Amino acid sequence: MKARNPRREIVRYTRWLAREGLITGSEGNLSLHLGDRILITPSGRLKAELSVEDLAEVSPEGTILCGRPTSELPMHLAVYRQNPEIRAVVHTHPPYTLALSLSGFDFRKHYLAEGALLLGEIAVVPYLPPGSEELARAVAEVLDETRVAVLERHGAVTAGRDLHEAVNLSLILEKVCRVVYLAKTLGADPVPLET
Repeated sequence: MKARNPRREIVRYTRWLAREGLITGSEGNLSLHLGDRILITPSGRLKAELSVEDLAEVSPEGTILCGRPTSELPMHLAVYRQNPEIRAVVHTHPPYTLALSLSGFDFRKHYLAEGALLLGEIAVVPYLPPGSEELARAVAEVLDETRVAVLERHGAVTAGRDLHEAVNLSLILEKVCRVVYLAKTLGADPVPLET
């Protein structure tokens, strides 16, 4: 089996999330912890057009080795410091997830089997300024207990042992939220699963 190129992998997943509408324009960010360094998406670049040359690299301590990393770098670093098992972090701005969040939706309840089975507990982080150390600490703390967090008025963060796992969680979260949103739009009052 051919070894994966981590730079190409992060670019491929970033573009994929852009195509799926979970990140738009220059928003959102992904990172991959490679042990001696962290690859992370850049600040200010259109994610649908990202190239391997655009990626930034930082040390696990936060020293910028090359490029211009996202302003959410503190959050990624804090998550990796809090839980060494996490090797990938994905921060999206998923519209259906955010719509439900703005409406006061209770993310502790599951309505679809895949949500309960694959997402598990979904943490909710109260609004904190993007890029702030306060947000970084809050996200790192909740992702030590779960792998999925909704950031009020901001987006979502998922974490995994690799990018495949973290991206999969992002996609499933938004799909589940889209289904619940559509059910509510059709006038239904969905009953949560008994878990």
